[in-house]
Amino acid sequence: MAVTINASTSTGLVQSADTSGIIQLQSNGTTALTVNTNEGIQILNCLGVGNATPSTSGAGITFPATQSDSSDANTLDDYEEGTWTPVVTGSSTAGTGTYSIQEGCYTKIGNMVIAYCFITWSAHTGTGDFTITGLPFASNGSYTAQVGSIYASDFNAGTNATQLIAYPATGSTAINFRGFVNNALRTVPAMDSVASVGVTLTYRI
Repeated sequence: MAVTINASTSTGLVQSADTSGIIQLQSNGTTALTVNTNEGIQILNCLGVGNATPSTSGAGITFPATQSDSSDANTLDDYEEGTWTPVVTGSSTAGTGTYSIQEGCYTKIGNMVIAYCFITWSAHTGTGDFTITGLPFASNGSYTAQVGSIYASDFNAGTNATQLIAYPATGSTAINFRGFVNNALRTVPAMDSVASVGVTLTYRI
């Protein structure tokens, strides 16, 4: 049994009491919130924080659409999942590409973002250093050594480098690249054959 408060549309507010130490909040006879004997709180579906409307699907915590940032290091103040569209861009001339795949997704937890993208293109008119733009959030300019993992297929590697590393440009929504050997930059491929690049980054905003 439990001490129960039930909001009923037919009979109004219904209250019952016992000595179990359990408190239940009900709506139309369904328990939505329980405080158990260990002072733990159970919620049936979703909890909205920061005046956010709780999600009507699944069970979890719903954060407001615009983050309400907390100065407390021990407070989780945001969670978000979504998609983004990666775009190949040249540093000298942005150019345009012929794409067959442009996919990107991300998860944001507090001030950390995990972003993934995969692009396949057959030609590009850009010139200069190879860049991918369109990250869902700008990286924090105070953190520079945030290196991600990369997959590349049929990509113009250049003559001074044999491997790629990817990293978010500081204070920007772009992904920059460097060659592992001699720190060489990669140029934007303008290729007849199909090239593919996939990147996974974890960075701070």
